[in-house]
Amino acid sequence: MQNNTLNIHALLFYGFLCGALAVVFMVSFQHFENFYQPQVIARPKYVQIPARQKSVENLKPQSVTFSYVSPSAKEVQLVGDFNAWGAYPLTLNKGENDIEIFTINLALPKGKYKYRFFVDGKNALDESAAKTDFNGEVYNVLEVK
Repeated sequence: MQNNTLNIHALLFYGFLCGALAVVFMVSFQHFENFYQPQVIARPKYVQIPARQKSVENLKPQSVTFSYVSPSAKEVQLVGDFNAWGAYPLTLNKGENDIEIFTINLALPKGKYKYRFFVDGKNALDESAAKTDFNGEVYNVLEVK
């Protein structure tokens, strides 16, 4: 036969156990709240630095003439830093009376530019201009002053 009466000692023990667990949870949550929200010890100061004043002269584009001499070329294009290496092709104009000089005039601001010609589908360099080696490839260099 089972005893259906309440055991007062068991009831007190489980009540005490639940209360103790509640205290432990409250203390641990308070500890973790401080752990996950640390206080900022130092904040960086952001100082606004005034932009350098560039003279209008530096931004003013200057006229530059590119020319390529070839008696047998049919089409000459110019590729370089200034046209995203051919994303916007620049075709040179053949001289009057079909002379073998191809030219194009560009307005470029001051700076250094790498470029090369694309002659009838092949890379070509301007032999009269300065050259530079960059990542294993040779380019012409133009400095607009």
